[in-house]
Amino acid sequence: MRGRWHGDDLAARSIRFALTVMAPILVGLTIGIDYWLIYAMVTCILAFAMDTGGPALQRLGAFSAAGAVIVLGTGLGTVLAGHTGLVVVGFAVVGAVYALVESLHPAAAAGARFLCLTLAVGAIYAPLEPKDVGVVAGFAAYAYLVSLGWDWLTGMARPSTALSLPELFARLRDTERTRWVFAGAVAIAVPLAFVTCLALGLHRPYWALIAIVIVLRADALSSRRLMAQMLLGTLLGIVLAVAYGLALPSHAGLLVGMALAALLRWPAERRSGALGTAALTAFIMLLLELVAGTLGRAQHDIAERLIDVMVGCGFALVALWLDRLGQYALRRYSP
Repeated sequence: MRGRWHGDDLAARSIRFALTVMAPILVGLTIGIDYWLIYAMVTCILAFAMDTGGPALQRLGAFSAAGAVIVLGTGLGTVLAGHTGLVVVGFAVVGAVYALVESLHPAAAAGARFLCLTLAVGAIYAPLEPKDVGVVAGFAAYAYLVSLGWDWLTGMARPSTALSLPELFARLRDTERTRWVFAGAVAIAVPLAFVTCLALGLHRPYWALIAIVIVLRADALSSRRLMAQMLLGTLLGIVLAVAYGLALPSHAGLLVGMALAALLRWPAERRSGALGTAALTAFIMLLLELVAGTLGRAQHDIAERLIDVMVGCGFALVALWLDRLGQYALRRYSP
């Protein structure tokens, strides 16, 4: 019988998330913050998202896969860096991969989203270095230990929620033709968003790209609802983070704020997608304030966050329009 602190229940999930994502920040404050922090943060967030429970060995596979996605995405981005045409092609490919798997399983969708994000990180922001592979491995292992440790602490093991490979392939086959049309639409929209960010001079275009793959679903109604929630939640999160940073600008105060935002992430998400986005946005904005040293130094990035999300949602609409055209043609001209 599940108890209150079972790992999949709300309170436990919130605490596990906070324990997982706050660790890189505390390590950074101890040894110094540098680009490695990006690798540590995305590894911890993706590892948490891909944790499907189950036996220890199965979980090890899931956490290893999360680390592999980070290394693969940033490594590919690093190889393509400096070649804009190849980077655009790379985004088309990872966008199509996301579209193919987004409805198969939440863990698969999370992995594909972060493949897109980390490709951008490696290509234009923080190229992969050998030491970063060690950072990814270390924090994936840490997240794995948090996952197992929570079950050990509570005495309640989480059953697996993963799908078997035959089940995954069966779901792919069931919607193969329509899924490929959607993949083509996303493969066009994601590179267009990247090129637009470059033209606008936005220096964190991966925010726009991750916005696309967070809100974009093959179901157009779901996508539009998620877009509205993300825009509202991003604006609310920015306002909350700025107000908090003005009230408690010290490092200790910002750390407390980040911990609160992490703890509230899942309870807020249960209330509303917009509130969940607001909590996560506040966490990221407070992190930017912490790294920059002052709110003033972080203001440009904070303002750009909203612009990036708006660009991402705009190109998600483009993808939906292209998908609608493609699905119409598929129905009309298919034998």
